[in-house]
Amino acid sequence: MSAAKKWLRGKILDDALLGAIDYWRFPDTRASWGGPFNGQVARGRLFAALIDAFSPRAIIETGTFRGTTTEFMAATGLPIFTIENDRRLYGYSRMRFLTRRKVSVYYGDSRKVMKDLFARRLRDIRQDVLFVYLDAHAHGDLPLAEELDIVFCCSPGAIVMIDDFQVPFDPGYAHDKYRSGVALVLEYIAPIVEQHGLTVLYPSTLSCDETGAKRGCAVLAIHARHGAVLSGMEMLRAK
Repeated sequence: MSAAKKWLRGKILDDALLGAIDYWRFPDTRASWGGPFNGQVARGRLFAALIDAFSPRAIIETGTFRGTTTEFMAATGLPIFTIENDRRLYGYSRMRFLTRRKVSVYYGDSRKVMKDLFARRLRDIRQDVLFVYLDAHAHGDLPLAEELDIVFCCSPGAIVMIDDFQVPFDPGYAHDKYRSGVALVLEYIAPIVEQHGLTVLYPSTLSCDETGAKRGCAVLAIHARHGAVLSGMEMLRAK
């Protein structure tokens, strides 16, 4: 092994270890972004309503960060498969959920890890309803469109929630915009929506009635599978 590869291997291991140490050194970071779902109480209620309405077999999350929302979702008792691409944050979350048998934390590119999960650990339930929370879009490489394509190709019964997404009729909800000019808006994912025949809905709770960071979100599913039920939910609206 070359000196450069040895250095890189050591750095990766060190970053994960530092993340685990961070968990114990900085307990105040366990409620990052003001709490689960960016401190947004109505978002938490929407999540609970979706779980009640669809009874998913498992939860997939991309963009674990420090696991604050992961822990909230774990209260459902469902198996959770959460993916983080930052090695230090991965180490932090691995430590956080070390004794939680139903929470599995993975390191790597969300697209690659999800493909592997659907091919292996989720193979027997991928045709059932899964809840998928997509939040792996904090960096220059934006995987969202590919994540959606992977999810709906592999799991047509999935219910997907995207964090930091534009709510087109309520500018009080913030959404992600990037220097490249890409933004988390409907136009960005429109080809995927058309390809898979997706229903796209937004929170009916007005931003002025939401708490926390007031980040927007969208909920998606294949229309033929879940469109009617989603459209009938009081906490969601199309426009």
